[in-house]
Amino acid sequence: MRTALKWTVGVVLALLVALALFISLGLNTLRGPITRAVSDATGRELVIDGKIRAVWSWLHPRFRVEKVSLTNAEWAKEHYLFSANAVEAEVRLLPLLRGLIVLPQVRLEGAEVNLEQDEEGRRNWILDSQRDKEKKDSRVSIELLTLDQGHLSYADAALDIDLQADLNTDQTGVVFAVVGTYQGLDLSASGHSDPVLSLRDESSPFGLKAEAKIGDTQVKVDGTITGLVGLKAIDTRVSVSGKTMEELYWIVNVALPSTKPYSTTGHLTRKGPLVRYDDFTGKVGGSDIAGFLQVDTAGKRPFMEGDLRSKVVDLADLGMIVGTDEPKEDGVLPDKPFDPARWDSVDADVRVKAGTIRRPEQLPLQNLSARIQMKDRVLTLNPLEFGIAGGTFAGPVTLDGRKEVIQADLQMRVQKLQLGQLFPTIQSNKASVGDIGGLVELTGAGNSVAQMLGSSNGKIGFFMDGGEISQFMMELVAMDLWGVAKVKLQGDKPVEVRCAVADFNVKNGVMNTNAFLFDTAVVKVEGGGTINLKTEEMDLKLNPRPKDSSVASLNSPVYVRGTFGHPKPMPDVPRLAAKGVGAVLMGIINPLLAVLPLVKEGKGEDSPCNQLMAEATKPKKEAARVPATASSSDRSAASGATAPRPPSKRDR
Repeated sequence: MRTALKWTVGVVLALLVALALFISLGLNTLRGPITRAVSDATGRELVIDGKIRAVWSWLHPRFRVEKVSLTNAEWAKEHYLFSANAVEAEVRLLPLLRGLIVLPQVRLEGAEVNLEQDEEGRRNWILDSQRDKEKKDSRVSIELLTLDQGHLSYADAALDIDLQADLNTDQTGVVFAVVGTYQGLDLSASGHSDPVLSLRDESSPFGLKAEAKIGDTQVKVDGTITGLVGLKAIDTRVSVSGKTMEELYWIVNVALPSTKPYSTTGHLTRKGPLVRYDDFTGKVGGSDIAGFLQVDTAGKRPFMEGDLRSKVVDLADLGMIVGTDEPKEDGVLPDKPFDPARWDSVDADVRVKAGTIRRPEQLPLQNLSARIQMKDRVLTLNPLEFGIAGGTFAGPVTLDGRKEVIQADLQMRVQKLQLGQLFPTIQSNKASVGDIGGLVELTGAGNSVAQMLGSSNGKIGFFMDGGEISQFMMELVAMDLWGVAKVKLQGDKPVEVRCAVADFNVKNGVMNTNAFLFDTAVVKVEGGGTINLKTEEMDLKLNPRPKDSSVASLNSPVYVRGTFGHPKPMPDVPRLAAKGVGAVLMGIINPLLAVLPLVKEGKGEDSPCNQLMAEATKPKKEAARVPATASSSDRSAASGATAPRPPSKRDR
């Protein structure tokens, strides 16, 4: 032990004697050995054009080297990787015995650092590529770095990044300002950080307070970062705002939906591969948002999970997500395309819940909940559930983005919609009673909602199995002028609804009527025709049949034509006297109605709809067929075919 101690003391004394000789004879004699050693080790030329001299220091030997530069990689754009008017550094002596260079403090005056990465992934700051591959620890350690009029540039050709930063050290840390472009977006940032300690220190938190603007996205950060190079740990408050969350894809490379202007504030943390944005609150358009998001970066792609909650959601803000801000020309269905290529950027499992939906008065939407999952470019909403008119509209939606064109599958069930709440702006309907059920089962292909619906195949069906409805409304539907006047004089009262069925077959985006029936004690309405989801055109005929013999009943069919954006309902007045009897129960004789299995889930065999079905399928089916004497328009309505247009003046 004593021998080793004596040997160590002897080596230190020898180093001190050698250092004293260098100082006395002139440190400039070291210029040649230093430049040759660095150049041989790095493959880059080190140039020292100024003096090398000692600077007084109480603790450690301190040296000042002036006009220093290190050439860049041959492929790099800038000539120098590093240059400085002067470099001052303190050196610990004892670590030199272990082959380590420990610099307690390094001061750079007028330093220029040019960092660059090309499209092939080559990095100009890697000086010893073999050591980089083996990931050996560096033998050089800087404990404190101070900057006087420093400038840093960073360019990444593959990611389209080009940044210029000015840095200065004050008494409390580093003041910085950054300008340039980040993934093609304009960037500006400024802030203040703690003093720059060892870049390899993974244990000391590094304080940072900054503001940045990237494109239209603004970010504020106030907290600490541990492990400045690898971002081993983050603990900071973050505020983010912008015109749309979609732009965040270019900043964090995670696909997010298109939204209205948003702002959020929360707690951002990172522990190893786990990044969490916790306890955040904010707004998206007119909707509030809160909850947490967590991203695990350890897998082949980031995995996001979270829980988002909203007290009040504005319906217009939901529309942005599916593209209602960009409807196709002369249409109302959203035609803004999704980008399935971005879906490969993340896997996800996020739950969303909204308590109240702010919407137009005539739309009886009440709440929303969904579980959004993304796995290998397949987006699933299961369940997706809306509260509508006291009932629910729920089921899975799958969008398969593994191919260039998205494959869509929609399987939704309608349960217990309340007839009295379905049309909240119609005063006379508020006393109506009845549960509405049904289903929507569609498959389609396309990269927008409009394209998916325009190519869809499947079925859509709705039914109401008994209930009550306003007599006044039914007299209006029957166009019974005497009945309307009578109700106005005596007062409105509910009338029985025996059955209501609307059933459509969908093929290549065209809805064809299998059955349309609304049967009450006052009037029975039958109908047929088509709805084209691709062109958004309608061609329907509704045929009301009053159940009394009032001479004041106009008893006229009603045609609904035009487009979704400009529907054109019109009565067929010239044919009032020519009306035939028509089908007894249009379409009900079809035993393949999509909604009939759902009807049986309700009142079973005792339901009025099943009774009507039984009546229509008796052996005497000829009574339910269209008579040979009936007009062609009646036969079209009964079969569900496209309704003929009203006769022109020339035909009258």
